[in-house]
Amino acid sequence: MIAAYLARQNAALTRWRGRSWPFSWLFAPSMNAVEFALRNTIASLVALGIAFWMELGEPQWAAMTVWITAQGSRGESLSKGRWRLVGTVLGMVGAVALVSAFPQAPWLFIPALGLWAGLCTGLATLFQNFRAYAFVLAAYTCAIIATGALNAPDHVFEIAMARGTYIFLGVVCEMVAGLVFSASLAVKARRTMKAWLNEAIGAASHLIGDVLDGAAPPEAAIRAVFSRTLKLNEQLEFTVVEVGRSDHAIACAYATIGILSKIVSRGLGMQARLSTASAISPAILTNLHEAASFIRSLPMRLEDKTMRAALRAELTQLRARFDSTYRLADESSETRLRPEGSQRCSAKDRIILHGIGLILEEYATLLLYLEADPREALAPARFRLRRVVHLHAAFHNAIRSAIAICLAGLIWEVTAWPQGASFISFIAVVVGRFATTDNTVLVSNRFFYGACLAALASIIPVFFVIPTGTGFEALIVALAPLMFIGGLAARNPATATAAGAYNTFLPALIGLDNHARMDELTWFNATIALVLGLGAGVLVFRCILPFNIHQLCVLLRRRALHGLMRICAPRRRIPAENRWIGLITQGMERVIRYAGARLTPFMELNLHGLLSVMTLGRNLLFLRMMARRPALPSELAELIAGFFTGLGPHLLRSAAREEAGFSQRIERSIAILRDRLDTVGDEARPVYCEVLGSLMVVDHEWRNNQTWLDDRSFRHALQQARLEGV
Repeated sequence: MIAAYLARQNAALTRWRGRSWPFSWLFAPSMNAVEFALRNTIASLVALGIAFWMELGEPQWAAMTVWITAQGSRGESLSKGRWRLVGTVLGMVGAVALVSAFPQAPWLFIPALGLWAGLCTGLATLFQNFRAYAFVLAAYTCAIIATGALNAPDHVFEIAMARGTYIFLGVVCEMVAGLVFSASLAVKARRTMKAWLNEAIGAASHLIGDVLDGAAPPEAAIRAVFSRTLKLNEQLEFTVVEVGRSDHAIACAYATIGILSKIVSRGLGMQARLSTASAISPAILTNLHEAASFIRSLPMRLEDKTMRAALRAELTQLRARFDSTYRLADESSETRLRPEGSQRCSAKDRIILHGIGLILEEYATLLLYLEADPREALAPARFRLRRVVHLHAAFHNAIRSAIAICLAGLIWEVTAWPQGASFISFIAVVVGRFATTDNTVLVSNRFFYGACLAALASIIPVFFVIPTGTGFEALIVALAPLMFIGGLAARNPATATAAGAYNTFLPALIGLDNHARMDELTWFNATIALVLGLGAGVLVFRCILPFNIHQLCVLLRRRALHGLMRICAPRRRIPAENRWIGLITQGMERVIRYAGARLTPFMELNLHGLLSVMTLGRNLLFLRMMARRPALPSELAELIAGFFTGLGPHLLRSAAREEAGFSQRIERSIAILRDRLDTVGDEARPVYCEVLGSLMVVDHEWRNNQTWLDDRSFRHALQQARLEGV
């Protein structure tokens, strides 16, 4: 009975520990969250104390800057701090220029401020990470300084320099605190980078192993691997800050991520090759299982540095064995006996063997760049994923920001509200901060809720704690617990956005000053301006060019198809493969980031279409590169050239309306290649099989993605999604 009782207690304890508690981030935080909250609480209070000691006019900005700059890793914090300084200087220059150009002329000043905000937020959309943040900061820093200096335009330079002093002080304090809490930064960064790469390689290798074993992995797993590689590609920017931009290992890590994306794409092509084969010979099945077993075991063996050389040697032997099998299939192709009227097994076997060889070749390149030996001749820039700018989103953000600032200025001018300058500043903060996000409505809502919580939390120090004391010690007692809680919330993904607003605006709502404290009326006016300004910013995203997932999917499809037509245009330069993969993976990431766990059928259709068109485009790129080989047989070169001739502008036309439709070209080319395989010699047969395999993959992806590729079917799916409200 005692054993049964203990078993029940253990089961209950396990269920209790595994349960997702709503405030577990507060009552049972991780050590990382505690370290983050403690570090930044101390840094913000130190910055605040220095600002008081220097008798600066608005010392709360020093504490606010610490929390704005603080990030999860030291690389992120250092990068954000550096670009925050750049953005602050740009905002200071813009504010001084605008106030100097339009003194006592609000009907010129407000539109000029709107144009400045639109320009900055539009440029922010064209960049990534904290380079985009620098332009965002330039937008709302200019608004804050300029609106604050309207009553005293002759002192705009002093006001701008004061604001810059606060921000420089906050950035320096956060950096110093981070250096104190972080030891052996470069060593930890390298170790973390290796762990990230090994995890990504493990996920991709498990997926490729499933493909080779004939178990088609779910598309969600494929998208997750691409999403991970894209996030890792962006995260490496912060590792660069910690390790050093000139580090050879960082450049090779970027190349490793790009090669990993190519491997997953190769897996999709291999899946298409296997699906087109009606029957696979036992010898080829053995080769598939052998390759799958090796690839699955690869991630675990990468953790041991001493085994990497042996792993590369084993991969070389495996590739040599597959090459010999490939040549043996060519030599024995004439002696194969097949039933009359059936396709020769040797051609299908060679197509599958060629696909396996391509995957193993990519893995050999992956191991080469993962090792990052400076003694080897490497070209990392060739494989690095390239980001594609979104001009459409940049234009929308610029127009939205300019209209929002002009409307806020109109309200201020008409109502003569004393807090109108703060109202404009808060709207500029919202439209600037969330200009680079996709689901702006959801994110800005959470940011607004966080600001409301900061207003409620500020009641305790303003009304109860600070009036009881007159020294800095009382201020520490009032602020430290509230800041620490905000730091814990910032490390919890579910509350991170709201915590960002909470930590940013809490010092501002307390009204810190050397010679006075905030009274009840001042607190009420400042809080009302904050809540109304942020609430108006949320409404801006809902009413002015609101984000629409359907419009995003249409835009991504249009961009992908335009890129596909560029690939097929024989007179145009062949696009870079890493740029094509980057274009598609960024599109998928934007849809996944917006949807989260809630993927509607229309989103699933678009994600499937993007995955399929990426494989389609890579094989078309391979064919165009193949046509440029100098040793290519002339009749094969003519066949490929004829396939692409006149194809670019007519790629998506219906076969019923276009005589030289895409499907007819594929079928005709595949039929010609199959007929010629009987007559070509052993030396040319492998090249013919390579071209035939790529065309079969193109045919498979084209036929199985017609709902997304065909304009009429896609418009019908779009209309259905809009009618259903999803």
